[in-house]
Amino acid sequence: MTIVHRYILRQFFSYFSMIQVVVFCLVVAIDYLSWISNFLKADYSLLSGVGFVVMRNLGIIVMMTPVCALLSSIVLFGLMRKNNEVIALKGGGVSGWNLIKPLVGAGMALTLMVFILAETIVPVALNRAAVIRMVDIKKRNIQTTHGNNIWLRHGREIIYIKHYTIATKTLSGVSISRFADDSFVPVRRIDAVSGVYTGTSWSLKDVIIQEPPESGGQGAQYLAVAQAMSGISPDDLGSVVREASEMSFFQLWRYIHKMEAEGYDVTRYRVDFHAKIAFPLLCLMMVMIGSAIALTRERHEGIPVSVGYGICVAFLFWIFYSICLSLGYGEMLPPILAAWAANLLFLCVGGLLLQDI
Repeated sequence: MTIVHRYILRQFFSYFSMIQVVVFCLVVAIDYLSWISNFLKADYSLLSGVGFVVMRNLGIIVMMTPVCALLSSIVLFGLMRKNNEVIALKGGGVSGWNLIKPLVGAGMALTLMVFILAETIVPVALNRAAVIRMVDIKKRNIQTTHGNNIWLRHGREIIYIKHYTIATKTLSGVSISRFADDSFVPVRRIDAVSGVYTGTSWSLKDVIIQEPPESGGQGAQYLAVAQAMSGISPDDLGSVVREASEMSFFQLWRYIHKMEAEGYDVTRYRVDFHAKIAFPLLCLMMVMIGSAIALTRERHEGIPVSVGYGICVAFLFWIFYSICLSLGYGEMLPPILAAWAANLLFLCVGGLLLQDI
């Protein structure tokens, strides 16, 4: 590695670290202020609240790494152009392609970093933050198994839900056991095939209600529809159902096959599975696009203009990426295409920009 390459890498990672730290601290500070009232209401330590907010926002590091890489490469080559370093190097026989060569390695390193973080630290932190939110802050006794099964205690009822779909707010395999007010004796059991949220309670379908005769009940009866679980919101259930971001690559793969074997729709999880592979590679593409933007701008335009172009590129990418994922969730695009379409488009854009360096 030449002295020039070492210099470029050192400057790039310096700018990248500064931008990443500033963005993360701003996000944590804003989120912490929005949670202070909840901490005080739940009598939760404000100092512990800092740890909670940091854990729930660790995913921001992963999400913002491509954007920070884009801005870092723009700032790096923008300052080098301003200081006439690019002109001096090109005058010495160093081509534009040779200038961005070390950033290819930096982009690959960031891709690997994002993948490792998303597979190790981030899922653990998000799971821990979800437990703190429900148990310590919201004071709800809700638990989930390694799959999607949910157990919760609500008043004198213990509720079991085999599967909850966040996107449609629907339940599958519901069992509600009610106990006497003065003892742990069951007085009613409700079993339902499915359920959907109606705004204030859950409308259960194909319901069987069982009441022991000794408690004054009428044995078992069947109802096509019944209302139950009032006071339990979709947010309560959604906060404990494991999202794709809370599972590692292999955990998500096993989860998809398990849910498919049980007959559930896993389209959303398949899209997220492919996105886990496609998203980290964005770091490499953003580094290349940022370098091309900085090296092809006119010198009089300055760094602010180049940064503006970079922010526009990042904004357009997020819009297109989000639209593609939404189309994938809605089964209008195959999962693999929904996850990779934005990458392929911006790879072509980056390739065109690099032709002019």
